[in-house]
Amino acid sequence: GRLKEAIQAGSATDVFERAVKQLPFAARMWAGYAECAELLETAQAMAVYQRCLQQVPNLDLWTTYLGFCKRFLPLEDVLRAYTRAVDLLGTDTRAGLLWAEYLSLLKHTYNTQQKKDNPDAEVSGKLLAEDASPVEAARRSLKPALKKRIEGTKAADLSDDEFLRVGEVLKIDVDFLRRIFQRAVSTAHSALEKLWIGYEQFEKSLGNPPMAQKLLGEHMPRFVRAKAAFKELQTLYSGVDHFAIAVPLQQKNAEQQGKLMKKWRGGLQFER
Repeated sequence: GRLKEAIQAGSATDVFERAVKQLPFAARMWAGYAECAELLETAQAMAVYQRCLQQVPNLDLWTTYLGFCKRFLPLEDVLRAYTRAVDLLGTDTRAGLLWAEYLSLLKHTYNTQQKKDNPDAEVSGKLLAEDASPVEAARRSLKPALKKRIEGTKAADLSDDEFLRVGEVLKIDVDFLRRIFQRAVSTAHSALEKLWIGYEQFEKSLGNPPMAQKLLGEHMPRFVRAKAAFKELQTLYSGVDHFAIAVPLQQKNAEQQGKLMKKWRGGLQFER
C-alpha cells in the first residue's frame, strides 16, 4: 500500500515516523523501519534500534536487531547484544535459536582460549563441538554493496585473535560458560535437547568426572521440567502471532480477537 510506495519512492522515513508515533509499541513497525534504514545507512538503522529496543521487549524485533548486529557490528558488540537479548528475552518459549546462536559464539571463544593455553586441547578432548558461525552465515547473505560497508573495518575481523581479545574483555571463562549453559537448559524453548547435549559435553570435557556427574545430576530435573513446560506452552500459544500489531476491537473481528485473548490468558496463567 502507501508504505510500499513510499519505500520505492525513497520517502519512507516520514511514513515510518508517523507509524511509530501512533503505535510506539508495535514491534513490526519498528523492525520494518530499522530494516528500511539499514538499506540507507548503518548508523541510521542503529539510531532506530536505540529508540525502541528497551521499550519494546519483543523477540521478533530483537531477532531483527541481532541480524543487523551480525551483519555490520564488531564481534565484541555482537556478543554484548546477545547477552542483552538473553537477559531480556531468554525466557521466551521461542528463544531456542537465540540461546543456540549465543552459545555457538561462546563455544568458539572458549575453544580459541583452550587451543591457546593447551596445544593438545583437541586430541585430549578439551574442545567443545562447534556449530556454524551465525555471524559468518549472516554476512554470506549480504549483497556486495552492503558487504563493502564493513571491508577494512573492525567489524570485518572474525579471527581467532579477535575472539581471544573479546573473550578476555568480556571475561568468558569456564564459570561464565557454565552459567550460560545452565540458564539455557533450564528454560522452556525448542533448542533444549541440543543444548543439553552441549552442556553434558562441556562438563565432561573439564576432566573432573565426579564434579560433572554432580552438576549434571543437579540440573537434569530442571531440564526435564523445562521440556515439559515447553510442550505445554507450545499448545497454549499455538496460532498466536507474537509480531501482530494491535487493532481496535470491532464487530467483524470480535470473535477472532476473543479467541486470541483466551490463548494469551491461558499462556500467562500457566507461566505464573
